[in-house]
Amino acid sequence: MGIPEWAMHVKTLKYHLDTVKNQLSKLDEDKEIDKSALPLDPTIKELLRSYASKLRDIHDLARKRKIGLQHTTGVIEERLRDLEEAFERYTSGLHRFVASTVDHVRENLSLVDHSFLQKALSANPSRAKTINAYGVQHSQCRPGTRIKTLEAIRQWVNDVDSTNWMFCLLDFAGSGKSTVSKHMDREWNSDQKLMARFFFSRDSAEMMSIERFCPIVANAFASRDHNFKEVMKEFQSQENYNLLSFEEQFKGLIVDPLKALNRPAILIIDALDECDNAHGHRDELLNIISTQLSSIPHLRVFVTGRPERDIKQWATTTTGVHCTNFLRLEGNHDDVERYIKERLSDLPSSLQAKVSRVVENAEGVFIWARIACDLLCKTVDKQALLNSLGKEVTLDYLYTIALEQSIPKDGYSRRAAVMVLGMILSVRRPLSIAELVQLSPNPDAVEAVVTSLGSILLYKDREDPIRLIHATLREFLASATNAGPWFVQLGLGHYNLAAGCIDILIGVTREEPGQGSNTMDDTFKRVIDYSWESWGDHCGDSNRKLGLNKRVTDFIDVGYEYLLDDSIRAISDRFVPVVSLCRVNMVGLFRPTPLK
Repeated sequence: MGIPEWAMHVKTLKYHLDTVKNQLSKLDEDKEIDKSALPLDPTIKELLRSYASKLRDIHDLARKRKIGLQHTTGVIEERLRDLEEAFERYTSGLHRFVASTVDHVRENLSLVDHSFLQKALSANPSRAKTINAYGVQHSQCRPGTRIKTLEAIRQWVNDVDSTNWMFCLLDFAGSGKSTVSKHMDREWNSDQKLMARFFFSRDSAEMMSIERFCPIVANAFASRDHNFKEVMKEFQSQENYNLLSFEEQFKGLIVDPLKALNRPAILIIDALDECDNAHGHRDELLNIISTQLSSIPHLRVFVTGRPERDIKQWATTTTGVHCTNFLRLEGNHDDVERYIKERLSDLPSSLQAKVSRVVENAEGVFIWARIACDLLCKTVDKQALLNSLGKEVTLDYLYTIALEQSIPKDGYSRRAAVMVLGMILSVRRPLSIAELVQLSPNPDAVEAVVTSLGSILLYKDREDPIRLIHATLREFLASATNAGPWFVQLGLGHYNLAAGCIDILIGVTREEPGQGSNTMDDTFKRVIDYSWESWGDHCGDSNRKLGLNKRVTDFIDVGYEYLLDDSIRAISDRFVPVVSLCRVNMVGLFRPTPLK
């Protein structure tokens, strides 16, 4: 075996060693949090022992060769292949074990009656308001802006002879696509049009997937037309209809009812680029839209998004789609200029001359203009900030300025800000200040941080869900390279939320059934609701697995008597092993270094 081959195998062994070191490091970190070390699952132990045995064989062969004993190259190569296979079995087994642990616990808990939680939640109308809370951060276009764009959309939707059944507005981040979408949504609503709108958002696990697309769109149409609702109900009368494929639900809940109506309808799909494609979901949606919706008479589909490669290719190659952008529609960036000059009209006359450079560097990006104007209105040193904005600066720079201006420079304040932002970025659906306070490890910091960041976080009051000003803020904060000291580790955000959710549930299960639920305010009821539905997901995405182990086992132990309803106590023996599963297996939830 030549030097190059040995170098490759040494590199492989080093990778194996680095992976195991990484796992041990995570265990050590979590042990400091939990102050205990639990045994790993026997199956994983056996896979690791098998790998160690193969490694020992390699070591023995190398030692014998060094002292002169003959071994063929083929034997060594065979042992190296055995070693690699053993390592893959170990890492694959560990991955499967990690993925199954929390899901298995939740699957068994699904057998449990949690009526005590339902009673505590009672009637909670505010819950329905947050299911699809996205897009509400957008307002209508300001008077005198996007005039040509809005008129082009109106003409398209009203032209019964047009062969273009879809209008696709693709432009870069922050250009104001969703604002236009929101403007047309309100206009068509006031005109009593039959319409539905779905806003994709990476700020929510629910709204970045296609899982809720069909029911949300169908319910929106059904709320405006009784006949649509009747056809939809007929489809929903099938047993387990919600277990059908996305394509079947799309046809049964949206396509067939619209075809039965045979009347003009409008579907808005906003921020299509934020539909997650990790498992091919966006590809599936694009294919179904082009094959199923194009055949519905009198339907108009308005789509917005960034011109990502797959979306742009789909829009430009699908028959009957008009694909355009703001520059083509407006011909210039006058709208952004008008907006900036209006917002900064109160600046001293000595500074007005520099406003033109701000307009120039905005380059037609409304979100850039908005943040820049917010910062200028807030800052004390307007001269210095105008000088900065007069240069070519990015959105990331503006986000950094917003954070630097808003948060005190001491380390405690900045760590608190990163902690709160981590939780905001990790929630499964937007939570309010009042709700985050209940879940945070540092409740006092939540309101102070959120209220300080009014230029990049949007909310009306303590009870209103907090939303990011734009999707690019998430991308900035989640990038260590771009965010620097403001970098947010999403895994730590999930850890804090998981811990908060479990603590809330432990507190509720310690109450006697039927007691306390009448005195809970609506905020706490929403927090219980969120905790019950989200604790497992946050555990799975946490980067501190062992630190959650004691909380999870306490939750199972404390809530055992309350969780088991009389009607299923007969199968309690099946539930008891789940407690042991938690005690033994939560330690294995750390993730190894991924294979490359």
